[in-house]
Amino acid sequence: NEQTTSEEEQTNNEQTEEPAETEENKETNETDEGENSESTETEEAGTEEKYEAVDLGGRTIRIANHWDLTPQGGTELADALVERMKEVEEKYNITFEFIVIPWEEKVNQVTSSIIAGEPLADIVGLDSAQAASLIQEDYLIPLDDIVDLNDIYLPKKLQEMGTFHDKVYMFNNQLNQSGGMYYNKTMFEQAGLPDPYEQQQNGEWTWEAMLEAAKTLTTGDQYGMSADPNILAEYLISSNGGQILDTSTFEVMIDSPEAIEAYEFMASLYHEHRVIKPNEGNNWEDPRKYFSEGLVGMTQGWIWEAEGRAETSFEWGYVFWPKGPKGTDHQIPLSNSEGLTIPVGVEQPEIVYQIWEDMQLWDRSEEGVLEWFEQVMPSMEAIDTAAQMLDNISVNYWQAYNLQDAFHEMNENIATGAESPTQAVSSVKGEAQARVDEFIGKE
Repeated sequence: NEQTTSEEEQTNNEQTEEPAETEENKETNETDEGENSESTETEEAGTEEKYEAVDLGGRTIRIANHWDLTPQGGTELADALVERMKEVEEKYNITFEFIVIPWEEKVNQVTSSIIAGEPLADIVGLDSAQAASLIQEDYLIPLDDIVDLNDIYLPKKLQEMGTFHDKVYMFNNQLNQSGGMYYNKTMFEQAGLPDPYEQQQNGEWTWEAMLEAAKTLTTGDQYGMSADPNILAEYLISSNGGQILDTSTFEVMIDSPEAIEAYEFMASLYHEHRVIKPNEGNNWEDPRKYFSEGLVGMTQGWIWEAEGRAETSFEWGYVFWPKGPKGTDHQIPLSNSEGLTIPVGVEQPEIVYQIWEDMQLWDRSEEGVLEWFEQVMPSMEAIDTAAQMLDNISVNYWQAYNLQDAFHEMNENIATGAESPTQAVSSVKGEAQARVDEFIGKE
């Protein structure tokens, strides 16, 4: 997968995943073609038994995204998806049309088409920040208004991930998020350090354990860690039981005790202990490059990156991000994700959603994701961690409230030492809160 390097597109790439079959996805790392990895509460029967046929008279159902969502086939599961699409076309007397539109033009195209009274597609793929901006204008249809959420296949966890303002707007057939720590297993063994996976399983994988390992591994030109300051700050806050924005009260929380402790620990990693290798101008690419080249012992990362590390000269492992002093459990912070939406103005939106559900192979819910884990992960321990992550996702779409780039300068200043954590937080808190207030229309 190609990765973008701009801050805006980086933000939208950070937390989504891409199974191996969907090589077309060049902008994000999440696919809507895989199989939902969370089991549904329905019987393992095909959706054809649940939904009755509706003759739509040859209607074209248009599905738009910034990469081609057309089922491609090529594996047993992918071939089954292609066959299922054909069955659904015949069942409803429809034809699917898959449209590709540039990521950066999605919001404008959806908006202008709705205003013109002709939505550009029946279903549109959006990320959570894009969806939130359209929801504020009442341009997307909540599923709550067209279906009984207790009588659909979409699992509760995926409903939660698509919820804004207590209504479900985004839907997806796949739970496949991740976000943890890659570590150089060879480097750890040579240094005589405990294995992070074993520490994770024993409840001992903490900030302190990570710091001790990083200090031991930092020697000569070798560093214990590499990091993007923006991602590092978010993961430290989340792992310490904090949050950047309370999405129930819309209060920016970067000055909470949990967050301040996280920022202070972050500053100590850079300046007191000097265990993080300095980036050379690209906060997105450099940390990944350093790890793949064997220059650092640990780095933050997502499962999709494993495909690019198959040929490394060392053994590596994958674990959760370590817990902070105030953290209670390992978790995956999810501040941005992708899903499908139905624009206002679409004809028979309840039937459109029914057709989408009918296309999915819900009875093979975990198969696709677990197969992918087995393909890209190097060990049973890493596969186990990836599977555990699916049950430990913490959804907080703070980025959607016009905060995508609100903290970049602050995090960079903490990393470089230009400001202390307290100074950096106080300098940006007011502006960040003003952004949120403006977004939600607070007087």
